[in-house]
Amino acid sequence: MSLPSGLLIRQYEDTFTWLQRYDDDRFPDVEGQSAGELPPLDQAQLQLDELKRFLMEKGEASELFARDRGQELAALLGNLEQSVFGSPAYPTVESKAAHLLYFVVKNHPFSDGNKRSAAFLFVAFLDFNGRLTPETGGEALISPMALTSLTLMVAQSSPEQKDTIIALIVAMLSASG
Repeated sequence: MSLPSGLLIRQYEDTFTWLQRYDDDRFPDVEGQSAGELPPLDQAQLQLDELKRFLMEKGEASELFARDRGQELAALLGNLEQSVFGSPAYPTVESKAAHLLYFVVKNHPFSDGNKRSAAFLFVAFLDFNGRLTPETGGEALISPMALTSLTLMVAQSSPEQKDTIIALIVAMLSASG
């Protein structure tokens, strides 16, 4: 049994608005939750090690998974804490999360598993800042398929699309909060 077209239109009305905004290249600036604390480097690495063990047990990763190529993860996390003229370069949880996902996918700080590591660090950051699940509990605001889609969208995007990709992720996270 299918839903009436009018109900489907109303249910997905925001989708059509966002797609038009994409076509018009006019994503609005979105207010987000101020600040957003990144986990310390050692904690992030411990979390990635736990993910690595889990994936290796499933036969889905090797010893190269999430192996930092130098100090690139530290540099990346440091970049997310930068300030510009005394103000944070990434002033909201949503902005930091979006840039964290983007930079890990695009900058390849690891020998292997950059997309999976990026996706994990993204949701771990949101969880660390109380933004992954609603305050009332329940399901995560980002489904596994949405996380997969976001990560692949970042991976397949061109550098010229960075601002649009970041704006879309920030808007999605803001709408979810």
